[in-house]
Amino acid sequence: MINDEYGFDLKSAQERDNLNYEIQSGIRRKKNFNAIEKVEKGPRDISHYMKKRQPTDWIVSSFGARGACVLLAGDKGEGKTSFLYQLGYAVSRGEDFLNEIETIKSKVLMWQADESEENCLNKCHLMGIEEGVDYIFAEDGWVKLDIPKLRNYVKLNGYEVVLLDSISTLLTNEKYSFKDPEFAGALYELNKLASELKILIVINSHLTKAEREGVSINDILGSGQISSAVSDIWSIYKSKNQEFEDHYVLRCLGKRNCEKDDEWNIQGNKEDLSFTFKNAGKYKLSPSSKKDLGQRIIAHFSEFKKELSINDISEKLKSNPEHTRRVCTELFCQNKLGRKKRSSQGGRPYYLYFMNTFPT
Repeated sequence: MINDEYGFDLKSAQERDNLNYEIQSGIRRKKNFNAIEKVEKGPRDISHYMKKRQPTDWIVSSFGARGACVLLAGDKGEGKTSFLYQLGYAVSRGEDFLNEIETIKSKVLMWQADESEENCLNKCHLMGIEEGVDYIFAEDGWVKLDIPKLRNYVKLNGYEVVLLDSISTLLTNEKYSFKDPEFAGALYELNKLASELKILIVINSHLTKAEREGVSINDILGSGQISSAVSDIWSIYKSKNQEFEDHYVLRCLGKRNCEKDDEWNIQGNKEDLSFTFKNAGKYKLSPSSKKDLGQRIIAHFSEFKKELSINDISEKLKSNPEHTRRVCTELFCQNKLGRKKRSSQGGRPYYLYFMNTFPT
């Protein structure tokens, strides 16, 4: 029911209040009955849990999957914050990120604890971000990472993507140092929250100040446990070899969803603080090329109902075998292809791939 004079949606407000009451009541019950021992679940066959498995769902193609917490590491002043602002704006509109990477239109929350509200608004003005993304600031009381509070707001407002800037501010305000195990513990909780609510969380972090040619997982500032706490890790840095003006590199350092050592060359723009995709690294597939190869593979299986090995597919489509393997593996994780393992004499086993839509 909406009050026409003020545009107030009473029904929605009541639903939010009810949900908020349930959440707060749950927190109180947990505090009041924390002396009661929790009933632990016993072991169950893996088949029970596999029924719950969901296919990989990329909110930001090849970069950020639903249910994952992604760490974005970079040096100070290398554009991490602007990158997050641009990412959030693209996702909020369902537009290609970096003019190349497909996104799923989603409701976005940007938690800015590192940059002042005034600086953020000036930056957004330069970037042409005028609407579409919800922002919260340290000046509004969002100074330290409070996961129960974040869970509450995500549920109340239906956010599917949460962007946080940055790990240093949100966690050092809890008086943790980068070397404390509690520092990584908070990231574990963020990763669990992303999985629980089926959302994408991206949080900015920093790199060590050591001189380096490239960036590896060992260059992330903080406890060695940090890299184990999240689903995926990306780095952004200015290329030592400037192939074009303002040449930056966006590189996957590995883990669950993104392919380790995937490398995208992107160009910065000092005029509007944006980034644009230029090309994939040497021998790498660009996101659009990966999408094209995936579509060709699916089209081939749709027409020819036959199980094929990677080499068979590569030969028929005249595609690079390694690129074909990677795309088929991703299609399998998305439940778009099935596969069977076959043994080979004197070598590692191989797989036969097929469409999930015909009997095997």
